Amino acid sequence: MRAGVFFPALGLAALVLAQDPKPQLTQAEAEAAVNAIVPELQSIRGLNFKTKVPVTVIDDRRAREYALARFRTMTPEAKIRADQTAYALLGLVPADVDVLKTLLDVLEEQAGGFYDPGTKSFYLLDDMPKEATTLLAAHEMTHALEDQRYDIDGRIAKLIDDDDASFALSALIEGSATKAAATYVANGIAAGTLNQDQLGAMGAGVESERLDAMPAVMRRQLLGPYVLGLTFLARGDVDAAWAHPPRSSEQILHPDKYWNPKLRDEPKPVSIPDPSRQFGDGWTRAGSGVLGELTLGSLVGAATPKASELASGSTAWTNAAASGWGGDRFELWTSGDASVVLLATVWDTAKDAAEFAAALPAERAEFAFKRAGTKVGIVAGLASERRDALLALLVKP
Repeated sequence: MRAGVFFPALGLAALVLAQDPKPQLTQAEAEAAVNAIVPELQSIRGLNFKTKVPVTVIDDRRAREYALARFRTMTPEAKIRADQTAYALLGLVPADVDVLKTLLDVLEEQAGGFYDPGTKSFYLLDDMPKEATTLLAAHEMTHALEDQRYDIDGRIAKLIDDDDASFALSALIEGSATKAAATYVANGIAAGTLNQDQLGAMGAGVESERLDAMPAVMRRQLLGPYVLGLTFLARGDVDAAWAHPPRSSEQILHPDKYWNPKLRDEPKPVSIPDPSRQFGDGWTRAGSGVLGELTLGSLVGAATPKASELASGSTAWTNAAASGWGGDRFELWTSGDASVVLLATVWDTAKDAAEFAAALPAERAEFAFKRAGTKVGIVAGLASERRDALLALLVKP
C-alpha cells in the first residue's frame, strides 16, 4: 500500500477485522483458505496466476518488523524526516507526532495479513478470525495476481518524489483488491457457499481507536485508497486503468477527470524557481514532493471520515476550496535548526485559486500565502524577513 507521503507500499491490508482470543490460525488452515479462493479469484479478475504464491502464518511482532523494514526500504530515511517536517510546518500534523510510530500502531490494530511484493509471498496473522481468512485472502491475493502481471514495486519506485501520483496508484491497487473481494463475497452469498460464521466474521465489530485518533491527513491517505479506489473503479475497467494508471488524487476524487476523455485532467507539472538568493548562505534543500487535492483538502477544511462513518458513504473527502487543483510542489529548506517549507500551487481558474486562498488559515503563526491569478504560494516556518521575497518567487508569472 502506498497512500501519499506517509504510506509507501507497505502492502498491509487495512481491512478492519475484529481480533479475538479464538484459537490461533494454523499454517494448514491458511493454505486451505488461499487454495479455496484462487479459482474463483482468477475468474473474477480474468487473470491467471503465473506461479504459485507462498503462504505463511506469522505473529504480530513479525508483521510489525516487516512493516518497519519495508517502509525504510521503499522510502529513504531523509525523505521520511523531510516529509514529516514539511507536514508539521504546514499544520497538517502536530509538531510532536511520531508519524512512523503512529502508522505502525494503526496497522498493528487493523491488519489481518498482507501480500509482500518483495518476496512475492502472502502472510496471514495468526490471531485473526479464521472465518475471515477467505475474504482477506481474496483481497490480498488480488495484489499477488496483479503484481505478477503489472509489477507493483516497479511502478511504486518510479513515483518516490510524487506523493500524489503514489496515492493514485495506491487507489488503483487497493480499489481493485477491494472490488475483487466484494465480488467474491457477493458471489458466495448468491451461491450459498459462504456460511453464517464467515459472513458474521466479515461484518464483525471494528476496532478502530488508533485509526480514528490519527491526524486527519494521515487517515485520509490510509483509508482513501480503499474507499475512493473502489468508487473510482466503479466507473471503468481495472485493466484499462493498469494500462494507463491515474496520476493524481484529483482523478480519484473526480473519476470523470480520468474516465471521460472530454474531461480528462492531467496534473500540471509545477516547479519552484531556485530560492537560494532569497534564503542566502547556509540554506539547503532537504526534501520535496507533491501534495495533491486529497492532502490539500486537509489544509482547507475538507471533511475526513472516521472508520465508523465509512459505510454511510456520506463523506465527500474534498470541498470547493480544494477542487480545481491543477498541480503543486513543495520544497523543504533547512539551515541548522531552522526549517521553511515552500508550497507552489496552480489552479484551473483564477476563481479556483481564490477559493483555495480564501480557505487557508489566515492567522496561523509562521504561515503566509499569496495569490496571483491561478497561482497560490505558501511559505511556512521561520522565514523571517525572507517571507515576502519567497512568496513573490512562488507566484512569479
